[in-house]
Amino acid sequence: MNDIVAFYKEQAKKGVSNIPWLAQLQSHALNTLDRRGFPSRHNEEWKYTSVDSLLKQSFAYQECHSTKPQEHYSDLPIDHQLVIHNGKVLGEQELLAKLPKGVLIMPLAVALLEHADLVKPHLARILQQEHGFHALNTALIHCGVFFYIPKDLRIDTPIVLTHINDQSMQAVHLRHLIIADKNSQVTVIEEYRGVNECAYFTNTITELFIGAHASLTHYKIQRESKTAFHLGHIAVKQTEHSHFASHSLNLGAALARSDISIFLQEEQAQCLMNGIYAPSEGQHVDHHTTVHHLVPNCSSKQDYKGILQGRSRAVFNGKVIVAKDAQHTDAQQQNKNLLLSANAEINTKPQLEIFADDVVCSHGATVGQLDEDALFYLASRGIDKLEASRYLIHAFAADNVRLIPNRTLADWMSQLLTRQLG
Repeated sequence: MNDIVAFYKEQAKKGVSNIPWLAQLQSHALNTLDRRGFPSRHNEEWKYTSVDSLLKQSFAYQECHSTKPQEHYSDLPIDHQLVIHNGKVLGEQELLAKLPKGVLIMPLAVALLEHADLVKPHLARILQQEHGFHALNTALIHCGVFFYIPKDLRIDTPIVLTHINDQSMQAVHLRHLIIADKNSQVTVIEEYRGVNECAYFTNTITELFIGAHASLTHYKIQRESKTAFHLGHIAVKQTEHSHFASHSLNLGAALARSDISIFLQEEQAQCLMNGIYAPSEGQHVDHHTTVHHLVPNCSSKQDYKGILQGRSRAVFNGKVIVAKDAQHTDAQQQNKNLLLSANAEINTKPQLEIFADDVVCSHGATVGQLDEDALFYLASRGIDKLEASRYLIHAFAADNVRLIPNRTLADWMSQLLTRQLG
């Protein structure tokens, strides 16, 4: 463990910024990495997810590079796309020309120089640094996208950040910062994919600030190479009357961890977290969610479904924390899992920590297999077992798909899920 920490520390030291306030952030993160190291199963939040297979390999960090011009845009049926190829942002000027005046979208490295007044109040201030991978990401803050939507502006077409990795044994550490100013509206899609059988490491953090009366819908579609490692965290700060919706689909990587933390800091903020994960043979996927209800009169809803095949494993840990003064909180949380194999395994733990006394909170989790009675009924109607199983699996995920407001995206994500399930 000490050797791999030293390896990544040496890489981080080479990327220290010449911007004083940023260099200070990086220095503090390096000290944190040195003190904490990387998480192990002795850490309660990593009890069921071992990162030993990741830490046994040395993934080299190469600063925001692209080996060749990249034309492989996503097959996602959305026009407004920005490519992040091996960590390098491509095509931002072409995308910016399609967007309304006042919108800013550019590499984070450029924004740090040209728009420090917008970046500095939020960068590394929304995420609460919890472990060594967070610290490593902060120590290497440089690559990523800065996206600013000015107040009173509505962007109707979703903006796609499509991440493509095709360099074996490469580490890509990304930090995205998205600011939706007062009374604005936008949809952002983060898609992660890589070349088949290419082993690489994606360590990504997205920080979102949502201004008063603003609305931000966020999609994360993770379909990395099945031999890659993906560690991602979405950190959200919401102000009064803001609305945030998260829709996630986790299908790829040998080991994937997708965390989300939301801070409801002003009254009448609302958030939705909707997720589907479907690991197949040999895959491990972990979701940790935390919603901090810090003030009264806010609402949150979590609904995650897992469909597990073969020798796969999943972890879900959903936590809602209601502060002492957060009266009239409405928080709902559920996690349901379908095991399609006797060798599949799920560890699920929904949690409520409530310090207020006038709240409406609920949580629950289920784990089960396909209903034999339903299979028998469909067989009696002339439907073979394989087709009947597909019907039941898609019926299981249907409620979550219906929560996706964009029908084009919902249909496309449903097709990805169908291909994953075979």
